[in-house]
Amino acid sequence: MTNYPAPVEIVVGCVTEDTPKYLGQTLRLVQSIRWFGGTLAQARIVVGAVERIDPRARRALETFDADIRIVPRFEPRNGSANRLQLFAELRGATEKHFLMLDCDTLVVRDPLPFLRSDVFHAKIAPFPTVTHEVFERLFAHFGVPLPQRTYMTGYSGTPTIPYFNAGVFSISADLAERLIPEWRRYNALLAAEPQLVAPCEKHLHQAALAIALAVTGIPLAEMGAELNFQLNATHAPTPPDYVDIDPVIIHYHDLVGDDGMLLPTPFPKAQARIDRFHERLRAERSRAIDHKNIARTSPKQIAVIGMHRSGTSLVARLLNAMGCYAGEQHEMPPPDVFNPNGYWERRDVWALDEDILAALDATWLEPTRVDLHKLHEDSFVDRAKAIVRALDEHGTWMMKDPRLAILFPIWRKAFDRPICVLVWREPSAVARSLAQRDALPIVFGLALWEEYTRAMLSATIGLPRVLVAYHDLVANPKESVAKLHRDLVAAGASDLQLPNDDVIDPTLDRHQSDDERLLNRSQTELRDALRSGAALEWTFVPPTHPDTRNLLDTFSRNWREIAALQDATQQRSELLDAIFASRSWRLGFGFTRLLRKLVPSREQTADDRWRSLRQKK
Repeated sequence: MTNYPAPVEIVVGCVTEDTPKYLGQTLRLVQSIRWFGGTLAQARIVVGAVERIDPRARRALETFDADIRIVPRFEPRNGSANRLQLFAELRGATEKHFLMLDCDTLVVRDPLPFLRSDVFHAKIAPFPTVTHEVFERLFAHFGVPLPQRTYMTGYSGTPTIPYFNAGVFSISADLAERLIPEWRRYNALLAAEPQLVAPCEKHLHQAALAIALAVTGIPLAEMGAELNFQLNATHAPTPPDYVDIDPVIIHYHDLVGDDGMLLPTPFPKAQARIDRFHERLRAERSRAIDHKNIARTSPKQIAVIGMHRSGTSLVARLLNAMGCYAGEQHEMPPPDVFNPNGYWERRDVWALDEDILAALDATWLEPTRVDLHKLHEDSFVDRAKAIVRALDEHGTWMMKDPRLAILFPIWRKAFDRPICVLVWREPSAVARSLAQRDALPIVFGLALWEEYTRAMLSATIGLPRVLVAYHDLVANPKESVAKLHRDLVAAGASDLQLPNDDVIDPTLDRHQSDDERLLNRSQTELRDALRSGAALEWTFVPPTHPDTRNLLDTFSRNWREIAALQDATQQRSELLDAIFASRSWRLGFGFTRLLRKLVPSREQTADDRWRSLRQKK
């Protein structure tokens, strides 16, 4: 039948997960469509990434003109149903026909002459992975008439109702409007009660499709095996003539090596198509080494360093958008009101830095107490090296923690090819941000800024460095991001790419200030050296002014005294609460109250005075 869609009328859809396995499969699929899809190569390809996608994978797919959409997860217990989320993205598309493909497929020749545009078109499942007994139970449960067993499973030859493999199917937009809502509904119902499909729960997505097809009654037709040629069923007897099929779409499942090449298959014509794909893939790899291979051969270790509230989180987010590995979501704290886009601080890095400060009896508010010469550093350096080794497995990576500004001498011993991204912000803006977040006096915030900034400049002398001004990023995002990328590439991070999307919100700088009156002379000189870039030329960083260090020391002493008083007050409060709750005190208090009724007195009791003081607090 020649009723097949034209290339301009069809969109190819695929859903993937943000893991190396599935992203590798998706890239192979998109490459195969563009290289061997014939007229289909002209069609739009839409990739739905469930919840997120690695920026490097996005860029690789976009190289082949794939349209990337982020889609929500359908149901954690029913991963196959995620493909239905893509239809919400495709609704209203100019194309009138959809070809949906699992990411573990390859298009090895033009499929359009084999497709039909007037029916739901898919291949009957190769085996009865949902048995007829289960179908009888399911259809009776939902009160849906059970269709006749007019089809045969492709491999086992078992009579079956219309039970299709959902890994490859085509459907018109009009029919999808009728089918998809019902398919979603039955997927959700079966995911909520998977025992209804027992013992075939693994295939409840295809079971839901069979019910939805029966409920909607849309026209359907069986695809030929060439459109969904499965390689993973060699454990069963091969159907007659299967070995002679010249495939159009190959479904290889997990039959792929670590090098991205499909494993050998016993089907000669399929193997010939696979060999052609491999030849093209090797040729492309030899002409242009992909991003991942560059990262593996010469990964860079990027340390994002800067004072608290200086924009280090924004810069870390930018680096991640450029393809720099930062870590997994569970390895970082969640966003909050002070950093709505996340802190981008690895928990293991933060924990190590906190342990170093604790060993020095210091906190991030007390940089003058950080004397690394007093530290028995070997164990800390070993922990830092372990973190660095683990990150090295991910190509170019970055770490960020404002504490690095005062602790980087420890980390420097763990790095062997670092690039230091030094982030600075106008000191008055930093001080005002700290005042809002931590209720710190402005003059103390300025002192912290000076000590942290001088420490980061001094600790990174002799290393490749890139200086980033937060104000420039917010005021001129495109130019500043492009400059940051150029500087990083010049420093050796040649595998990073310019982000495609706008990462910077121009309303971010909520504490803009360059009030000269707030700065002392040494802070003004430091700020000016940062503005001009001269600070990177210093071979010796002038120390923090003695008056500023005295201010930091005084704050530290007072802060500790206040903390000690608060602790002592809390202990006494808990002690008195325990006394008042004791049996002996209650008996004595009861006797006193009785006595006061017999002999009235205006004098307050100890309990009255104590509770009055507690209320005033």
